[in-house]
Amino acid sequence: MDAAVEIVRSEVKDSVMRRKMLRLLALIPEKKSLHLAQKAMNCRDVEKVMDTFAEMCLSPVTISKRHEVKQLECLYEYILGKKQ
Repeated sequence: MDAAVEIVRSEVKDSVMRRKMLRLLALIPEKKSLHLAQKAMNCRDVEKVMDTFAEMCLSPVTISKRHEVKQLECLYEYILGKKQ
């Protein structure tokens, strides 16, 4: 989670988009699902937020500290690689 927050803070120049992305990152562990977090954001352009995550090859779904996994393959790169 901390790494994702730092990446968003350093790479997203648009302050409104950065705020929305950080809000989504904070809501996911609280709501326990991406869908519920998106609904709680009450944001009209949640697709644009998700597109920004995809452009950065960063998933808003973070891995719990209880799991031994530290990093997952980028799903966005996998999907885009298979389409080409």
